[in-house]
Amino acid sequence: MATDPGHSLSRRFVPNLAAFLVGLALAWFLEWETTDLVWSLWLSSLVIGYLTILIRIGFGAKIGSQVIFDDGFTGPRWVVGLIGVGGVLFLLGFFSLHFCGFHAGHSVFLNLFFPLPGLPETGFGEAFMNPFLLWKGVFQHLMNPYGWFLIPALVAERKGILGPFRNTTDPDFFATAARKDAIGDMITGPYRNVIRMHLLIFFFGGCHFLQIDSFAIYVVVSAVYFFPWSELKAWRSERGTATGDP
Repeated sequence: MATDPGHSLSRRFVPNLAAFLVGLALAWFLEWETTDLVWSLWLSSLVIGYLTILIRIGFGAKIGSQVIFDDGFTGPRWVVGLIGVGGVLFLLGFFSLHFCGFHAGHSVFLNLFFPLPGLPETGFGEAFMNPFLLWKGVFQHLMNPYGWFLIPALVAERKGILGPFRNTTDPDFFATAARKDAIGDMITGPYRNVIRMHLLIFFFGGCHFLQIDSFAIYVVVSAVYFFPWSELKAWRSERGTATGDP
């Protein structure tokens, strides 16, 4: 049975539209200013990016374990398994230091231009090489005022979080996951989202210093962040395929 392109668009579009409206409603009813919007984006960048990393490392470990304990595997299972565990721990430690350290360093500059009451002058700079200290500070200073923003952000980023491992029931799943481009996406995907979010933060900063501090700016940026432009592009492609149009 052919899939209705309109239904496909609705299924993908409606959650993003809801996330867009919820994000706007939060900013409106909580009377957020530029500082609040900037730090909510920083928090989303950290939480969603790190969650993406954890999920992809976990799926990678799942792939490895299923390959190792498959009946057709002829190598020394426990030796390879121990090597795999060591690899998982290395990746977890490396990305925890690198990804969290990147955000800790960036918070120093953010706090210079958008100081947050109660936050030290150096932001989370003291936690540059200590992810545990960073997360402790995040829960202490940011989760209470800005944690609600994570809900629409998680909805909008649901596709990027799961990446190439969304459908493990696909018979070609392992072949797809092992492709070079899929592996590259597993590594670079979280950082691409970070770059987009931080570009939005810089945009907010520019508008703030130019004294273009209005809710309309947030509407525009939220549309860029939440609106499913890629889904519309995919729908147009599906529609063209279904109708035979180029």
